[in-house]
Amino acid sequence: MIRAAGDGPGGGRAPVLVVSAHLDDAVLSWGGTVAALTRRGVRVVVLTVFAGEGGDPLPPYAERYHSWWTASGAIEAPVAATAREGMRLRREEDARACATLAAEPAHLGFTEALYRRRADGSPRCAAGDDLFSAPEPDDLALERAVAGALAGWIAALAPGEVHAPAAVGGHLDHVLTARACASALRDGPPARWYEDLPYAMEPPEPGTAVTGRGPAAASPLTAGDWRRKIEAAAAYRSQHPMLWDDDWPDRLLAHAREAGGGTPAERHWAAAPGPNGDH
Repeated sequence: MIRAAGDGPGGGRAPVLVVSAHLDDAVLSWGGTVAALTRRGVRVVVLTVFAGEGGDPLPPYAERYHSWWTASGAIEAPVAATAREGMRLRREEDARACATLAAEPAHLGFTEALYRRRADGSPRCAAGDDLFSAPEPDDLALERAVAGALAGWIAALAPGEVHAPAAVGGHLDHVLTARACASALRDGPPARWYEDLPYAMEPPEPGTAVTGRGPAAASPLTAGDWRRKIEAAAAYRSQHPMLWDDDWPDRLLAHAREAGGGTPAERHWAAAPGPNGDH
């Protein structure tokens, strides 16, 4: 179970920094724990790494992805026409979600993999499978930049704990975020590495060995904290058509009950993930 953040200078309770790869990851994966912390009076900052407006003109796969937005009716065509407008809308969704949890949203300006281009100008992701590919040299340079930005945030905020994605599922941006967090935390506060949803809910690819991630802990949630998580997750309207059917609250609840042995809970690890998100 997650302990409360330690006392800060002057006897006050230290804040908690929750690092999110994308604009929805922390709430979907860890929103119940965020709700529990803020209910107890802990200041929580949810810092999203890949929240920048870069990526225009849209690479072909990103253009196709945006077309799903308009086809589903989730996003109007003018907003879906550019990465800049799409990310602006997503930051607004994140602000509403964090307000529901009484957390503070903060956004870094790094461009997510869907929109990135290599140094030679070619799209980093030409198809969906590329979102789960191994880091390339350009990605590793980006990882170092992210680590530097996170180290700056940790120094300025002085959190009692940092909660970061475990990169379960191996999404490229989650892997880069987890590795950057591990670098930034070498001499920093204690960390918890939370299970990435919805990726942890998906069965492994046929023929793929399931790698052991070590023992996980579970943070039990009250009914009220769970309701706040679901209300916050509903704010990410742009992402629902790509991630879920309409039964997404039921699917999340079933997974949470499995994690908690019947009581809704969120999984996490105390040790940093390996190079590809394995424990």
